[in-house]
Amino acid sequence: MLYDITTYRIVRQKKGDNQYIEKHSHADYFHYMYVLNGKGRVIIDGHEIQLEKYDMMLAPPEIEHEIFGVKDLICLDIKFSCGEPLFAFLVECGYLIRGLSAYEDRLMRDIFDEAVNARPLYVHAIDARLLEFLFQVLRRKKQGIEMVACQEESKNFQPEAGTEKQKKVQPVIDYIKTNLGKSIQSSELAAQMGYTEAYFSTLFKECTGYSPSKYINILKVEKAKEMILYTTDSITQIAGRLGFDSVHYFSKVFKQITGITPSSYIDRSRVNMMINVLKGSSLLPPEGQYEIPIKDITERDPDS
Repeated sequence: MLYDITTYRIVRQKKGDNQYIEKHSHADYFHYMYVLNGKGRVIIDGHEIQLEKYDMMLAPPEIEHEIFGVKDLICLDIKFSCGEPLFAFLVECGYLIRGLSAYEDRLMRDIFDEAVNARPLYVHAIDARLLEFLFQVLRRKKQGIEMVACQEESKNFQPEAGTEKQKKVQPVIDYIKTNLGKSIQSSELAAQMGYTEAYFSTLFKECTGYSPSKYINILKVEKAKEMILYTTDSITQIAGRLGFDSVHYFSKVFKQITGITPSSYIDRSRVNMMINVLKGSSLLPPEGQYEIPIKDITERDPDS
């Protein structure tokens, strides 16, 4: 392939205010670190960079970098390799992206979601999404774009604009997205539009591909996965904040949509975690080649 890529390992890790990862580099492999929450500091190739939520460090092979937690730093690390000409393009992209777009953030969370769920063909899905993200990185470089900080809004399941029917449904879509913390009923939405529930459900499915209840549950589950990724909330807390009457019903809906229970999803995704994407593969480098242990700042050599 012209742009061949191999994702080896995905790590989600929290670094406390007094913790750091000592100076290191990776031979032949890229290390991209996406800040999910909190603040951090990186010294890379002699440059000091302050990192916040939605920022990403880009460490090419052989480039030394040191990572510090500043305030509840939670980050998603992706370790990958690629062939020419992509390799040559990426090493010219610098060391930082300030503020991923909503679309880029979605790609990162999709990569994490694929790794956690490990559905059939997930290795290829991860590589495909990462390659798409890397194309975004190259576009930034080519166009000199400093994109605005990501807005935490779901852009999935957006009906195509254009027809009169779709324009009628759009206010309902907007209402659902801004009220995911409520228990939303199809009858309530139909009443807002002045339609019978049967007619509204038919119209809604024509425009979105989903029944109103399925659409609402999909968005709620997407938000739940985001809360699992970005917070340490319990299943009970997440269910309550998303307007579910009971944890049991929330778990049932979550499993129907994702294939696993929320507790399993949390077990697989809580900090700290490491996913070897190429499990059992001879291509997987030794663990020590990637993972440098977290240390307390008091252990750091002041002369380093």
